[in-house]
Amino acid sequence: MPGPIFETGERVTLRTVEDEDAEFLATHANDPRIRDPMTLVGPTNLDEQREHIGTDGDGAQFLVCVEGDDAGYDERFVTEDGVEPIGFVIFFHVNERAGNGEVAYWLSPAVHGEGYSKEAVSLVLDYAFGNRRLHRMEARALSTNEASRGLLESLGFREEGVSRDAKFVRGEHVDVHDYGLLADEWRDGDG
Repeated sequence: MPGPIFETGERVTLRTVEDEDAEFLATHANDPRIRDPMTLVGPTNLDEQREHIGTDGDGAQFLVCVEGDDAGYDERFVTEDGVEPIGFVIFFHVNERAGNGEVAYWLSPAVHGEGYSKEAVSLVLDYAFGNRRLHRMEARALSTNEASRGLLESLGFREEGVSRDAKFVRGEHVDVHDYGLLADEWRDGDG
């Protein structure tokens, strides 16, 4: 069951990740539609997933949730009070001294194309640049993941480089695109 609300958007909430959420996370981490773009090694079971909850160093992990009438994509994960986790956002590799961190995210395939990712990642960026006073956020996306690359660019991230053949996915090497976003660019609305 998702924990308390950390941030609220128009359609999603970011909630803390609790031990009870391991089933939701493991179910999706083993789904090739999520595992491959995230380059997760898998398979992962509930115990392994529980070990990763809360192990983000100075960063944070959040469940992306919808509530009420918006819930119901996967009844297995809807709570009694109508909260449904639909994805995961992690804010990690935080270096307070340098003022930077990295963001990664995934959503359940049932909600792809609904715009939830943009809102969830925006909430994390607001937190990173506002509350944590970071100067720079980074993100990465496979060359084969056009949706994620498009999302990052729509948020104002700039492509800063390509690591050629950096990941091995389903029998082939693929490039990884590196992105960066500065706090001033985010505040000025360039994203």
